[in-house]
Amino acid sequence: MLSRCRWLFLFVLAVAVQGGRASNTVLNRVEVASSSAKCLDGSPYSYYVSPGSTPSKFYINMQGGGWCQDLNECAQRAQTALGSSKSWTPTQTFSDTFSRDSLQNPLMANWTLVYLPYCDGGSFTGNAVSATDPPLYFRGLNIREAVVADLRQSYGFNDASDVVVGGCSAGGLAAYLHTDWYASQVPKARAGALPDSGFFLDGNYTRDGKEDYEARMQQMYLFMNSSAGIFSTQCTEVLGYKCLFALYMLPYIKTPVFALNSAYDATMGNGPCGNSGITFNWSNATSVNACGTYIRTLMRKLLQPPSAAFLDACQHHCGEWNSIHIHNIDSSVAFTTWYTKGSGALPDSGFLDQGLPYPCASCCRD
Repeated sequence: MLSRCRWLFLFVLAVAVQGGRASNTVLNRVEVASSSAKCLDGSPYSYYVSPGSTPSKFYINMQGGGWCQDLNECAQRAQTALGSSKSWTPTQTFSDTFSRDSLQNPLMANWTLVYLPYCDGGSFTGNAVSATDPPLYFRGLNIREAVVADLRQSYGFNDASDVVVGGCSAGGLAAYLHTDWYASQVPKARAGALPDSGFFLDGNYTRDGKEDYEARMQQMYLFMNSSAGIFSTQCTEVLGYKCLFALYMLPYIKTPVFALNSAYDATMGNGPCGNSGITFNWSNATSVNACGTYIRTLMRKLLQPPSAAFLDACQHHCGEWNSIHIHNIDSSVAFTTWYTKGSGALPDSGFLDQGLPYPCASCCRD
């Protein structure tokens, strides 16, 4: 059973990786009108927004922060800011992909910036209520629907010309899962996905200090009714809970994806490296590099043009916006070039791979 301290750590990490360098942007809290949009504890949902000077362009970012994969974990999470809106502040301040500085954020500095705090525990997928006392609300789908409804009414989302959907960690997974859904809400708009560190391997290895990761995700998929919140029924009807993993979802995603990821994600735990046959262990650099090669191969296969990737060799999870250079290009320039000119305007048809072996401290500040 996870302690409240662990949930606090996950929340602080989830907020911190959204930004941390100048220039900061203040987003204001907006409570949605729908009573169906609730956090785990039943508290009403809110999102944060900063209207841009180009009102037809929207960046929608979904917060990460792990998952609650059984009812006891979800009950504990419901007592924290990752499961309740009761302690949320009137404003949130972010930088990086939220920056209004065109040097830091050349594509989206003037866009309307939207931030969805994470309080459903299931990467914004669920559509269920537990039979526990008190009940737990798995309302990821309702949350997304309520936010879009409010954006339509108050911020001109019906007339959107561009929509980019992002997030990191569990929010990065949410970007893989839900970008096609957001795109379907404004079918005339151009859409793109910007998932950061959301490419999690399947397999029963250790993640977030818990063993049997895949089995826990399968369990979560069932009790949260996650299939109801995943837009691609083509995926769920064939693969079921496996659609919670980007490597299985990507073949079904129609929206172009620009994936930010590390080949050596710091949250990867010891155990099987997916279905590679490699046993991963941080104390064995040979195994780490073998797993990194497996991840590179998978991502290169799955992220063909018009999609692209910025795959670094720094041991980290989320963040590092503009800190790392691949082919002398930082992430914001690579992303902007991809979005405006296409994968062909980048080296290696858009698959930017730092390609260096672990450990590589210099990779983190190239």
